[in-house]
Amino acid sequence: MASGPAGDASMSLSSMSSISASGLKAAATRLEASASNIANALSSGPLPDSSGATSAYMPVTVKQSDVRGGGVTARIVNAANPHVPSYDPSSPDADADGMVASPNVDMATELVNVMTARMSYEASVKTMKVANDMMKTTLDTFS
Repeated sequence: MASGPAGDASMSLSSMSSISASGLKAAATRLEASASNIANALSSGPLPDSSGATSAYMPVTVKQSDVRGGGVTARIVNAANPHVPSYDPSSPDADADGMVASPNVDMATELVNVMTARMSYEASVKTMKVANDMMKTTLDTFS
C-alpha cells in the first residue's frame, strides 16, 4: 500500500467512488419502488380477510440508512397502511357490498419520489466523475 500524499489521495478518491456507487444503487432502488407503485396504483384485489391476508398489490417504500465509513444502503419494504377500501362492484374481487382493496398509492408522492431519485442519481454520477477525474490527475502527476 502506498504511503504519503499520493497514497492518502488514492484512499480518499477510492472512498468517494464507492460512496457514489452506493448512492447510485440507492437511487435506482427508490426508482424501482416508485415505478412498481405507479404501475400497480389502479389495481385492486379482495378486501383483507380476518387474518389480514389479501392478494391485492402491496405498495412498497424504501428504507435508506447510512453505512459506517460512508455511503448508504437502501432496501424495499412493504408500506404501512397498504390498502384502502374502494367501491368497484364490477370487479371480480368485490365483496357483497361492492368493495375491493385498492393500493394506498399517492401519485403525487410517487412522482416526487421519481424526480428525487433522478436528481440523486445525477448527483452521484457527477460525484463519481469528479472522483475519477481527480484520480486521473493524481496518477498523471506522479507518473
